[in-house]
Amino acid sequence: MGTYVVQGAIKSKRNGLPVPYANVEILKVGTGNAVELIGSGISDVNGYFDISFDSAPPGRPSIIIRVSQKSGGSQGPDAVVKYIYNENPAEDTRFNIGDVLGVDINVDEECLTCNTPAGGAPYNQLFVFTRVGVIAVANIDQLDGYANSDIDPAETPGSPNISDSNVPFGRTLDIAGWFGMFCDVEYYKVQYSTDGIIWQDIADPLHNNWYDVANGHWVTEAMGPLNLGSVANLYRLPNRSLPWTFPDLLIQWDTTKVPNGLFTLRILGMKMLSGSIIPAAYLTIDPSFGTLKLQIDNTPPKCEITDVLHNGTQLNPCAIVNFSTGTLTVVFEASDNAGHLRNYALNAYYGHNSIVVPTPILPSKAVDDYSKHIDASKRWTGGTYTIEYKASEYDSIEMPTCAYQLRLRADKRTSNGYGLVYWGYEDTVHITLMR
Repeated sequence: MGTYVVQGAIKSKRNGLPVPYANVEILKVGTGNAVELIGSGISDVNGYFDISFDSAPPGRPSIIIRVSQKSGGSQGPDAVVKYIYNENPAEDTRFNIGDVLGVDINVDEECLTCNTPAGGAPYNQLFVFTRVGVIAVANIDQLDGYANSDIDPAETPGSPNISDSNVPFGRTLDIAGWFGMFCDVEYYKVQYSTDGIIWQDIADPLHNNWYDVANGHWVTEAMGPLNLGSVANLYRLPNRSLPWTFPDLLIQWDTTKVPNGLFTLRILGMKMLSGSIIPAAYLTIDPSFGTLKLQIDNTPPKCEITDVLHNGTQLNPCAIVNFSTGTLTVVFEASDNAGHLRNYALNAYYGHNSIVVPTPILPSKAVDDYSKHIDASKRWTGGTYTIEYKASEYDSIEMPTCAYQLRLRADKRTSNGYGLVYWGYEDTVHITLMR
């Protein structure tokens, strides 16, 4: 009888976060791909697992791995077991494993993940905003609310400008922070203001999950908004003794409900005393990051091919053009009134994924991005552009007889803290060129 160890980590492909408290099963693969459970274990809060098991000779075992999670209200009939990773013995068998096998499991299925802040909350009475999605508050300019601030138009060697500088926020934002361990906060509310005088409550639904270790399943709880007594729109602080999926998540703010512009967020800490909600007595708001400024922008970019001409004559879609001589002109608009355009590209596609190169640069650029337009305003509105394909410059090899798709794409810099939210806007026109 030999003893073997399988160890590793489980992460979600979707957000890169660890998958905690998942049931990891080791199955021995036998004749005809029959499988037998020979070991199991639970991943920890960081997604790590370490499972030892015995296997009888002859030979070393060949194995597959599968992973499941439980969610729901209880261990009983409400509990739901979902396999989030399931290897196929016909395709995924790990043959004749060594004494210790290390594996990295990347889960593509929807699953519960954990974003535990390193070190947890400090032992003080301080409140601090920490992140928006995965963007650290330290990387958000607290004067104008842009992430990844950059106003230097010059490219420094080894540190070039990037089109994801000066990023505004939009859609629903996961806003996180921590309360020091010595705070007496039990409930809180999050408010926003455009002028620092008039404050309004955020009242969007918030749910979180904690793992019931004793019963081996996840429990989903509504954290708010709650109305307690005369105080509305409160949220419960997660019980620190429980392992929460998002122990630092304060609010999920739907910013599409507010106009574009600069907003300041603040926290009001509360507690229950003799059946009444009162302000927390032991709470210090951090002077630098106890409030949070965010630049909000929820308008899509303008992306439109407005005109296609041959030798000055306007072409209709699906036109067939003799392009042995002359100039094909494309007029298009890639713009953003808020000044948060990230990039645009007008390309001519033909054949099987072929693209006309080089892209025109006169009278305007066919391809451009924000990195070339960074300045102190932190804005680039784009505009209306004209490009030309001259038959004398693009021969029948570069632009052969074929049907062409003129495709314009535009993206904005607006982020929800995880990635772009107003991207991939396109407009197309199709014509045929004869050479």
